[in-house]
Amino acid sequence: MNKTIRNLIKNYVPKSWRYQAQAQVARQRTQRARAIFEQAGTAPGWLTLADLATLQARYPLEPFAYTYDQETVMPRARHYVNEIKRNLPPGAWDKLETFLDLGAWDGTVCQVLAEEEGRTAVGLDIRTEGYLAPALNSTAVLTQMDVVQLAFPDNYFDCVFSFNSFEHFPRPDLALAEAVRVTRPGGYIYVNFGPLWWSAKGAHQFRTISVPYCQCLFSQEQLETYAAEQGIELMGFHWMNEWSISQYRQLWQSHAPTLQPIAYYEEYEARHLELIEQYPACFRSKSTDFDDFTVAYIEGLFQKQ
Repeated sequence: MNKTIRNLIKNYVPKSWRYQAQAQVARQRTQRARAIFEQAGTAPGWLTLADLATLQARYPLEPFAYTYDQETVMPRARHYVNEIKRNLPPGAWDKLETFLDLGAWDGTVCQVLAEEEGRTAVGLDIRTEGYLAPALNSTAVLTQMDVVQLAFPDNYFDCVFSFNSFEHFPRPDLALAEAVRVTRPGGYIYVNFGPLWWSAKGAHQFRTISVPYCQCLFSQEQLETYAAEQGIELMGFHWMNEWSISQYRQLWQSHAPTLQPIAYYEEYEARHLELIEQYPACFRSKSTDFDDFTVAYIEGLFQKQ
């Protein structure tokens, strides 16, 4: 399926239909891999450095087009704002005035929100070097802050949101607790993030290690040794929290009395199943829940009660 068709599907097919169809197809495609996985033992837990070199040659690096030039970030930011709008109940958007972006990075989503009359947008990140000049020069408030220690009063924001950040927060449970605290009753929390740690690209080594599921097949020490030998600069593993879909499901459930799900989707990936079939023990030794390896993304809108 080419990119144009995928974009048409995303823009015009209702999300619930799209995610349901995608999950059904993924379950069918993963039946063989799931059966092999469920019958596997847990040893060996890791492959060898020689295996890493072989697999790195087998899987070429895929193009990575996530850039931060002004021509790219603004359309992406507007798309993100529209994603929040699309999930809200009818009429809810017009009542939202104060927004908080957790993990704002370049700040452009807040910039887009602040351009709308009557709206206030605050963005925060643990690092500030990502903020772009146009965003800093806008009426958005961009600051440095830890998501687990928000310097805002209780029930302060109409909408707290986060894109591509929850998989990086060291304590997503504490981050969500703080998001709930600063959201007003009746307000919304929206999250959209991935790939999750145990999924095919969950190690986030998009420009370096091309092997899918490298974090399942090789230890961090092996990957660092290989990178040093090849002159590759890995993305630091400390930037991933290593949470699985099982843990996130438990997290949402723990807030069930306070957060009502308005829309919730899990995106399955039925790719690179040949690695699970060939090395099932490497996966079984990490988790006994097959979904941990095939659910890659989460999108959810919750309303605070």
